[in-house]
Amino acid sequence: MRTVFLSILIVAAAAVYMYDPSLSGFYPKCLFYKLTGLYCPGCGGTRALHQLLHGNYTAAFRLNPLIVLALPFLAIGIILEIRVFSRPAWLSYQHTRYAWIVAVAIVLFWILRNIPIEPFTYLMPK
Repeated sequence: MRTVFLSILIVAAAAVYMYDPSLSGFYPKCLFYKLTGLYCPGCGGTRALHQLLHGNYTAAFRLNPLIVLALPFLAIGIILEIRVFSRPAWLSYQHTRYAWIVAVAIVLFWILRNIPIEPFTYLMPK
């Protein structure tokens, strides 16, 4: 299972690295943005990952700061899940508390990035 997950992750990262999402037409467009005209928490995320994989950290942060800031924590969580825990981490009580914190942070980011007043406009993908 781990091998399959890592293989999919590597293939997806290679595709995002090779094909610029702002130029390639095969990446899916954000359905939420298309229907509402508002940015979801993931808007600009694929373009941000492309920029990160090319070492353009500032450009990636401008596209989606939440993804850029969350990636190190996600990577650490995956490593801990694979290497350290003998049982899935999501079964622990602490995980529930952290899940709520993450959910609140995502919703707060979602709301703030759609407020058309500075400094919140800096959270919109550019």
